[in-house]
Amino acid sequence: MESRIDHAAKKWELGHFEEIYRYPAKAVFSAQSRQFGPVILKIDRNIGQLKSEHHMLAGLSGAYNCKVYAYEESAGLLLEERIIPGTVLRREASLEKRIRIFSGVFDGIHLPAEEGGTYLDWLERICGYCRQNPVAEELPDLAVQARGVCAEVFGRYPDRVLLHGDLHHDNILSRTDGSYAMIDPKGVIGPAIMDLPRFILNELDTDHTCPDGEHIREVIRLLGLQTGYPEADIGRLFFMETVLENIWCVEDGNEANRQELEVAGLFL
Repeated sequence: MESRIDHAAKKWELGHFEEIYRYPAKAVFSAQSRQFGPVILKIDRNIGQLKSEHHMLAGLSGAYNCKVYAYEESAGLLLEERIIPGTVLRREASLEKRIRIFSGVFDGIHLPAEEGGTYLDWLERICGYCRQNPVAEELPDLAVQARGVCAEVFGRYPDRVLLHGDLHHDNILSRTDGSYAMIDPKGVIGPAIMDLPRFILNELDTDHTCPDGEHIREVIRLLGLQTGYPEADIGRLFFMETVLENIWCVEDGNEANRQELEVAGLFL
């Protein structure tokens, strides 16, 4: 890890490093580049994930995404724009404004795609995980239902684009001019509508005075108005995403959030 940090620092004239997070296989730092200004340096041994992120970001204009400055695949290094001031969308108190901002970013980031890993692959994998591992008794059936929703949406919507795959409140940041840009895309493939449910799931963590189910129903209604997608399809994808996220949590050694799953079941 240290050798790759030194390599990046020399190659791109980086200084004033601040660690955002560091694990044995990957790390993220903010830094100052003599050539590019404020930057984010990503180091990742998972070359496939880093390559997908670079591919999606490099294909976009930079209007709704952080810009890519440099990429070295062999070393697992990606140098990106650091969004300033970088206030997360979660800080916006108005639901209507959050959805309007989110929808603007959503409309501006999708590129046509033909080959690569798909959202459906993610659902197939969690079904396999539930078959092969001891999990709570309801999770295998929920995984199958979620996989069915995903397959149904893939069949109904023929567009295939590069999806962000994790387009939620903390991956949409403000710039000094008041615009917003996304960071940390997964570069997975599927219909564009599939970039909606992660935002909805994260709405459960925002401040709202009504019951969770009512809040999510209003979020889905407003997203339908903004995007033109049917509320029923958006709601079913919220169910799918909640199941997917909770099984990933179980894989990581945590317990499923039964309250989230109960709310998601209202929209199946």
